[in-house]
Amino acid sequence: MVKGVSKRVIVVNNTGNKFFEKIVFYVTPEYGNMKEGQLNSAAAKYISTFDFRPPAKSSLRRRYKRRMFLRIGGVALAILAVIGIAMAVIL
Repeated sequence: MVKGVSKRVIVVNNTGNKFFEKIVFYVTPEYGNMKEGQLNSAAAKYISTFDFRPPAKSSLRRRYKRRMFLRIGGVALAILAVIGIAMAVIL
């Protein structure tokens, strides 16, 4: 909900995406005095940076390998720490 009457709004009707029919931009007061063409080009430039595809999920195998690597690395570091403490006590 927009309160007040001094808000500048840009409505983009053609998003080029089958999921979204409109994008609404509320212009901040600092840039409210810019020309309409400048605001429209800024909105178009911003929309072009969107990647509307869902993020790719990494495969289960890759996640499993990464977790195993971290577990084995953690165990190896713990063993090295115990050996280091034992050597410090002995010497």
